[in-house]
Amino acid sequence: MKRQMVRNMRRPIRTVMIVGLFLAGMWLMVGCQESLPERCQREAREYTKKKCPVPINEVVTLDSLTFDSGTLTIHYHYTVKGHADSEEVIERSKEQLASSLLAGLRNSTEMKVYMDAHYRFAYTYHSATHPETVLWEAVYTDKDYQ
Repeated sequence: MKRQMVRNMRRPIRTVMIVGLFLAGMWLMVGCQESLPERCQREAREYTKKKCPVPINEVVTLDSLTFDSGTLTIHYHYTVKGHADSEEVIERSKEQLASSLLAGLRNSTEMKVYMDAHYRFAYTYHSATHPETVLWEAVYTDKDYQ
């Protein structure tokens, strides 16, 4: 069961790549008429409006993508449900989840423009049963991914 959960939690890496491709595609359509932070703000808003919620697997859903221009942070907001909706389960898997997310970020050519600009990437996982409960969160900076 733990192996299956770890496999399921790795699927957010694919989401990072899909979001990156979406953001890159939007950038090509707009060109150089806006700054990178403006572009990121718009693309995060458009992605959330058009695509979210996005089921990542049977227990994780990407609810929204936001951008904080003050801290240059791209923030992924997830909900966890089912057997993984437990602080104990997340606690046992957080090291593997953290390393999977960081590896996906490091290997993402789609997010390279943001990494080159020293953006931060935040991931927050909320409980579906108790939405105010944050089960896990992480923030990666250029010191982590470069």
